[in-house]
Amino acid sequence: MIKVLIIADDFTGALDTGVKFAQKGAKTKVMTKWDNSFVDDPAEVLVLCVPTRHESPEDAYDMVREVVEIADGKVGTIFKKTDSVLRGNVGAELTAVLEGSSADQLFFIPALPSMRRITLGGIHYVAGIAVKNSVFGRDPFDPVTESYVPDLLHKQSDAHIESVSVEDAISKVPTGEGKAIYVYDCESSDTLDAELKLLCKKGMPKLVAGCSGLAQALASRVGDETRTTQAMSDGRLTVVCGSVNPISVAQMNFAERYGFSRIHMVDAQFLADTDALAETAQGLVYVGRYGGGLIVDTLYAKDGVQRTQTEAELEKTRALISKRTGLLMKYMLESGYDGRLMIIGGDTLLEFANSIGCYELYPMCEIDPGTVVFKLEYQGKEHEIITKSGGFGSEELLVKIAGGIV
Repeated sequence: MIKVLIIADDFTGALDTGVKFAQKGAKTKVMTKWDNSFVDDPAEVLVLCVPTRHESPEDAYDMVREVVEIADGKVGTIFKKTDSVLRGNVGAELTAVLEGSSADQLFFIPALPSMRRITLGGIHYVAGIAVKNSVFGRDPFDPVTESYVPDLLHKQSDAHIESVSVEDAISKVPTGEGKAIYVYDCESSDTLDAELKLLCKKGMPKLVAGCSGLAQALASRVGDETRTTQAMSDGRLTVVCGSVNPISVAQMNFAERYGFSRIHMVDAQFLADTDALAETAQGLVYVGRYGGGLIVDTLYAKDGVQRTQTEAELEKTRALISKRTGLLMKYMLESGYDGRLMIIGGDTLLEFANSIGCYELYPMCEIDPGTVVFKLEYQGKEHEIITKSGGFGSEELLVKIAGGIV
């Protein structure tokens, strides 16, 4: 029986949550495609990537509820993985978990204290700034428009939602009649551990939600720490970035100043005939063999899309650029790329995996908060992939990875 089923709304989130359990020795698998028999999988922790981040709330609800209804009563804990800054269809998806399950209580701890993302008085903060006023409130594709978490959820949910203070969260398990979502305040890793300890006092809760912070606290209750994880190897680094997040932009700018070569892909290269991508990939493989590292980004392509297209056209073209970026990396592997490949952005990672027909992944280790290493095999050759969400990491992260410092 699967001990924990994790439902993640994007690929990088699936990996950075699953790796917490893998590093604690739990047999962990990440899947991007499955059928109804997934509940019989031998993994102790199964992570399903259900890519709802850019879907409508109604479609996101249906996609998540379908998974929950299949799993209800057949797995230990259902864990709805949410974005650490509350992007996506959080309200619709938590409601789908609650309504698709026979359980009455869903405990939502959205905080990620290690990244200074905390919840106090029901308000979610990023580095001391209410999230809607942070850089994530200005995201051009998926801005966060509410900082008070119950209000954010109620935009997509009619469920009963209660905000729970830290004092209450560590002293008693909330109870009530009927189904409800309980949003927990949390300001530190110690607080999160204390809250989870109380929730697990009578056994693992049936329904929980949160990000990799909650996964970190939960993993020690599931894994077997006598099992070991592999370390990351050294080697040349090529970074392919599909994110426009300012944090990733700063990381690329820093690495370029440090000596990385950098290539900006433009929308014409992605939106025209894909045959040209194969030739581009051959050139990138050649460039990547020399120097201190290579960065390939889609900033110019996505900036051009934002300036020239209507909102109705924007999402379709954004998805096409992600698909073409995934195809570009497939052609790089086929052209003989043999270094380490780092992929930034969940949509880009998912399209890469789809392009090479890889639907099951096994996370190895986490080298920095939110930065995960996994291995995959393609055409008989093993490749080491590093990935992270656009909003994670220090400015010098890419340089540190290239130098083997992290």
